[in-house]
Amino acid sequence: MKKKNLIATSLLIALGSVVNAQAQTCTPTTVTPYIFMSEEWRITANVTFNGNQIPLGPQPIQGGSWSWSGCGTSGSSREQYITPSASCTATVVHTNSCGAQTTQAFTITVPNYPSYNTNPIAADATGMSSNAPQLAAKMKAGTNIGNTLDAYCPNNPSETCWGNPAVTAAYVKLVKDSGLDTIRIPVSFDQYANQSTGKISDAWLDRVKQVVQYAVNNGLYAIVDIHWDGGWLERNINPTSQVRVNAKQKAYWEQIATKLRDFDEHVLFASANEPAAYNPTDVAVLLSYHQTFVDAVRSTGGRNANRVLVIQGLRTDIDMTYNDWQGMPTDTVADRQMMEIHYYPGPFSNQGTDEPRSQMFCYWGDGYKSLTDTYRNSPGQLPPEEEPFTDSQFQKMKLKFVDQGIPVVLGEFAAMKRTSATCADMDLHLASREHFYQYVTKSALDHGLLPIAWEIGMAEGLLFDRATPAVGDPQVLDAILVGVGKAIATSNRPNSWTVNGSATDHSSTAYMGLTINQAQAAAAYEFANPVNWSGKTLKVVLNFDQAFISNRNGGMADLFQFYTYSTGWAASEWKCMISNKVLVAGQDTEFTCSGFGLQNAKGLGILFSGTAGSVIIKRAIIK
Repeated sequence: MKKKNLIATSLLIALGSVVNAQAQTCTPTTVTPYIFMSEEWRITANVTFNGNQIPLGPQPIQGGSWSWSGCGTSGSSREQYITPSASCTATVVHTNSCGAQTTQAFTITVPNYPSYNTNPIAADATGMSSNAPQLAAKMKAGTNIGNTLDAYCPNNPSETCWGNPAVTAAYVKLVKDSGLDTIRIPVSFDQYANQSTGKISDAWLDRVKQVVQYAVNNGLYAIVDIHWDGGWLERNINPTSQVRVNAKQKAYWEQIATKLRDFDEHVLFASANEPAAYNPTDVAVLLSYHQTFVDAVRSTGGRNANRVLVIQGLRTDIDMTYNDWQGMPTDTVADRQMMEIHYYPGPFSNQGTDEPRSQMFCYWGDGYKSLTDTYRNSPGQLPPEEEPFTDSQFQKMKLKFVDQGIPVVLGEFAAMKRTSATCADMDLHLASREHFYQYVTKSALDHGLLPIAWEIGMAEGLLFDRATPAVGDPQVLDAILVGVGKAIATSNRPNSWTVNGSATDHSSTAYMGLTINQAQAAAAYEFANPVNWSGKTLKVVLNFDQAFISNRNGGMADLFQFYTYSTGWAASEWKCMISNKVLVAGQDTEFTCSGFGLQNAKGLGILFSGTAGSVIIKRAIIK
């Protein structure tokens, strides 16, 4: 027995030694701290809170377990998302598979921004006589300088980092010369600011002021807004972030307002862009951000004491703003605020591909449906987001704000320009897109809204080529001018012109067309209201087939002449004989005529020379 006991004891001692050896070799796992900042995961355990939610994601990704505490962290998820209201330390303990633990601390600094209203001055009403409704009546319609000063590249901030050229005085002058009155200037400031102090770069503030000066020099009204800007405000409409976001909102707008204080009423400030507020709790937080904006601007004095300020609704969504908006911020001056919403009827406007719950549309509006590409016809949902829907949406804004003396800025609206690979009936797509811009612009103005087209200077429809600079999409620009009443459009719709016996109507689904059978073929259009030609220019865009060109010696012979006439042909004018013009079959070609002077013209016509060929009338605009 004693021998057996001795053996058993020895065995137990040996096994214990093995267990102890294993315990001694179970070493803690190295934990690498990661924080998502400046659009990438970085190896660091320290971050200054800039108003955005902070993701913490230590590694290793697999194996072991996690336990968090501090700064609003909790539970066992490896990744944590925090929005601290004060400086704090988050601590995570990693326990590996054999029980060894590693502790990692994250230090979160919440800055306390100083006041930047360092030189307030007395209120100055010089050049600030217009209240918000009066100013809105002057601003008419406009465009955005999108994806430029608002381009967000925190690792290397620049207004050109998204591919657009820097804004030039020549480009801004072109906007004015093209007939628009307003330019919205989206700007990013956060990436140009010290996150600990809230101080915006002086060089960047100088650059923003320079671009605003370009607008004012040309008599444009300019709306300066803090755009998406990394989402420090837009994605933090919640009570947890409220104190810190308000602190940054105050610091930034004190600096912006002071820098731009000397501009007159041609310059407006906008609090945000598309704040992600969804419910009554969010609205209360959002309203506090807007109140901070108003108070910060007014506190700087000078012309800012009377400047018109623009406030954004919930996501700038019409329905949400109509249903849930709770009232404008309090102000020290009456009638100096505007509301802002945006309008993107998705499947036609800004949906580029089919999605699980909706298909993309190419054709929008009554009479603009394809007979061949029927799958892409709008509507594909109820109610259709076309003309009646547009009117009803804008009517909501009229009732809730405009009728109460608060103008509404339609700060963005657009319709993507697709390709023939997506929209088989491309001519009809372009025609319906033109109709969209014209209808939305006119309906907005009819309901008291100020339409400002979204424009990004590159793909999906180039309203302005900023590099040249030149008008990039005259079809859309003309549509906006017609909608605002600065141009008169003749219809380009099928069968909208009358052809005489020397021609045959051969209209397509998209445009008016005629085939010439003999000399003196003509197409005429009657105006809805008499036109006074004095000081006006006619612009016509035509497209010819090869038979037309060949019959006229490649375009070198006489092509056509414009004419206009009064009721009963009591008076008429024949102007602008066109010849010696190199033509390319199937290519849109623009012609202008400024020779008319008839005071009460009833109609417009084109008389064609030659005896053969076909013509498509793409557009005819008087402005």
